[in-house]
Amino acid sequence: MARVLGVVRLSREREESTSVVRQRQYIQSWAEQNGHTIVGWAEDTDVSGSVAPWERPELGEWLPTSIGGRAPTAQFDILCAWRLDRVSRRVLHLAALIDWCRSTGRALVSTSEGFDINSPMGAVFVNILAALAEGELEAIRERARSSFAHLMKQGRWRGGFVPYGYRAVKADAGDGWRLEVDPETGKVAKDIVRRIIDGDSANSVVRWLNESAILSPLDAQRKRAGKSTTGTEWRVGNLLKMLRSHTLLGYAETTETRTKPDGTKESFTRLVRGEDGLPLRRAEPIVTNADWERLQEALRKNSNPKAGNRVGGSPLLRVAFCECGEPLYRNRGRNGMYYRCGLRARAGRNCPKGVMAIAAEDFERDIEQHFLAVVGDLEVMRRVFVPGSDHTADLREVEESLAELRGHLAAGLFRGDKGKAEFAAMYGALEARREALEALPSRPDEWRLEPTGQTYRERWGSLPTPADRGREMREAGMKVILHAEPQPTYVELLGEWAAGQPSHTRFTFVLPSDIEERALKRAAKTG
Repeated sequence: MARVLGVVRLSREREESTSVVRQRQYIQSWAEQNGHTIVGWAEDTDVSGSVAPWERPELGEWLPTSIGGRAPTAQFDILCAWRLDRVSRRVLHLAALIDWCRSTGRALVSTSEGFDINSPMGAVFVNILAALAEGELEAIRERARSSFAHLMKQGRWRGGFVPYGYRAVKADAGDGWRLEVDPETGKVAKDIVRRIIDGDSANSVVRWLNESAILSPLDAQRKRAGKSTTGTEWRVGNLLKMLRSHTLLGYAETTETRTKPDGTKESFTRLVRGEDGLPLRRAEPIVTNADWERLQEALRKNSNPKAGNRVGGSPLLRVAFCECGEPLYRNRGRNGMYYRCGLRARAGRNCPKGVMAIAAEDFERDIEQHFLAVVGDLEVMRRVFVPGSDHTADLREVEESLAELRGHLAAGLFRGDKGKAEFAAMYGALEARREALEALPSRPDEWRLEPTGQTYRERWGSLPTPADRGREMREAGMKVILHAEPQPTYVELLGEWAAGQPSHTRFTFVLPSDIEERALKRAAKTG
């Protein structure tokens, strides 16, 4: 009598022909017929046959660390499965498992195929079955890739993890599923993008998300599905991956594996393209193309560890500048926090204009007072992007698509006659689109100002932190210049409207032309 470990595996729980119950019945019957005792079960559901046996959640607990498992010893004599592909679909994985079984005097049994791995013919038979199983796995993957491409080109959602900011909804007329912007997570995604563009670091955004108890992408999806949340937190790495993804533009992406010149393999993510060679848009975008470009530029700047854009950093980030043109940095001095010319931090040199450091608390307080004195009673105007008929961005997208296709061809992603025909069709369509775009008239994009019904003073009072107020000044397009010598302020221009404010300070405001024009008009009316 031998001790038997029953091995069960399903790629999907809905596989009725190979259900857990049926597999257990086959193994139980075989053990009883041969007078063996089942000492345990390793049941792995929703696990692909490509996953190594020792990496599976259940089976790995029974296999020793010597082959990658987690158990110090294996308390069984026979590893029994209904079919060999329930153990693994990889030849190398099976070979490693068989070698371990032979070296420890254990057996590997398939109840439906029947073999003895300890005999030469049994080993040959096992390898043949494994090769067939691996071929079947590759065929399954090819069908999955083909199905994925077909569904994407129809604008349908194939299932799986939903990109953050979207939700899967049943398509009209029952034609599968599609993606649409989720009102809740879509708003959070827009807020995240706005904060990064405004100068916040990824660290500070993650801190805000977690402190605000905003559900992580995983928990947000679980909540939509009616499942209990797990309490997972936002993480910087996952946030950056989301922000760098073209899914924010509604495009479809896929992850593939390619072989490098040195023979090693690497995974990479690329855009799914339609028959015209352009990126395939399967949903409405969460952000505009212009905002996405600004987001990528902000991420590139924030990736510099010396950028100074960190949690608890300067509330006047990208607002306060030195007279010499360098940004001001807020750092600790002997008697507290100070703003200093960035040249000292960047190059170790003093400011060529002789601008000395200024106490941060006084500087920030005076700037706030002057800001409200000058623009406090003006209405906040928000810049709204109005796309024009300028096709520069479309042409750039076509050129990038052509370059990417050439790179994919060189990497061997278009294989065989079918692949080469697909490449030729997409490349030809892109060249035709480029010629058509070059022939079109163009009008550049523009920004328009729209009223919000709220004054800057009202807006200022609703902002909880200095960093939020600094962001408000950045959005208004304002700059503050620190000088070596006192400078006349807007008090001289605005007269009684700004009464009570000092007429000279070491800093000056640089206002956008529209705000300065409105401030002067208001001063004229009230003067």
